Amino acid sequence: MEENIFSELEINSETRKKEVLAFTKKRYLYEEIKNTPKGYFTGISGLRGIGKTTMLLQLANESENSLYFSADSSNLRSETTYGVVKIAIAKGYKNIFIDEIHYKKDWQQDIKTIYDEKEVRIFFSGSSAIEIKKGADLSRRAIIYHLEPLSFREYLIIKKGFPELNSIAATDLFNSEKLKKIIVETSKFHSLLQDYYKSGGLMYPSEDQNYFYKSLENALEKIIHADLEYLRSVDLDMENNIYRLLEWVAISPAGEVNYSSLSSKLGISKPTVIKIIEDLVKIGVIKRTLPCGKDLVRKEPKLYLAFPFREYFNYILSKKSDVGSLREEFFVNHVLETCYLKGGRGEITADFLLAGKVLEIGGEGKSFYQNPDFIVKDAVIIADRIIPLYLIGFLY
Repeated sequence: MEENIFSELEINSETRKKEVLAFTKKRYLYEEIKNTPKGYFTGISGLRGIGKTTMLLQLANESENSLYFSADSSNLRSETTYGVVKIAIAKGYKNIFIDEIHYKKDWQQDIKTIYDEKEVRIFFSGSSAIEIKKGADLSRRAIIYHLEPLSFREYLIIKKGFPELNSIAATDLFNSEKLKKIIVETSKFHSLLQDYYKSGGLMYPSEDQNYFYKSLENALEKIIHADLEYLRSVDLDMENNIYRLLEWVAISPAGEVNYSSLSSKLGISKPTVIKIIEDLVKIGVIKRTLPCGKDLVRKEPKLYLAFPFREYFNYILSKKSDVGSLREEFFVNHVLETCYLKGGRGEITADFLLAGKVLEIGGEGKSFYQNPDFIVKDAVIIADRIIPLYLIGFLY
């Protein structure tokens, strides 16, 4: 590498690190990632636009002799990850922060070699797909954290400017006294739930909806043309099928979209639909919820979108999002381990499981006729076995 190119890399690193000092808010995994045991390299995976770059730069500012660079930089196209890091080591850097690492060919082998030489510590970020391709050798050397999109709680802190708000344990929602206290302290945030539906999940500035959706559009193009290309080749037909599939999921009511229905509506073979869904789940655009119970593993999953893709697609299609779908989507995006309840033919069942409790999701008038343990209502209500929906957004 030419000396002037590395100097540009150093200047950019210092500039980016200085710029991020103005951003003092931290994502929910920050402290855990910061405290990763020093015997491991550290990876951050996740959907585009959720703050991985910001987190890397924040961590770099708290590390001695740190250097940040993005693997997709045009002036590094001819350079290997190993080559850049070795020059950085020779310059005295001890902590290297590499963004978008999946853009570099053979990055896993390079990271493995760097680790084995034990001269420097590496922090890196990339598409959610890096978890799938990290390989057995790398898994023993690097801890890869999966970062979820901004929760409603984080959205209030980071994008709306509210003071620090504590997360809530699921068990607190089932304790009537604790729940009452939490509702009294947080009820004012319920009115911002609709804002979250439109611009939550991602870090892009959202004061101007048109600008925000343009940023989201650009991110979606990169997801399809860069992140998905990391998993498989994406030709024009595949690209069109991906967009059509995402649009159909976005305009469909809750529970009415699955592999079979998408295959029928879009005129795409079911194996192709499953392949696209699998990739979009790995990237983080689609959330897939499986049915509860071992005997139901052959049942098709329910499919939802990460926020705010439903509102985005409905906006560009001049449609109105189904409110029931938004409510369920809000739930599954915040409850990271759940399954949906599936009864027999003609059997009425509630919606989901959370920490062993059966929950039904609905509006203010939702009743207990499906016999759940608790109802999660889109309302601010203090009542026995009623959990306000917005509080699900405080689980992380």
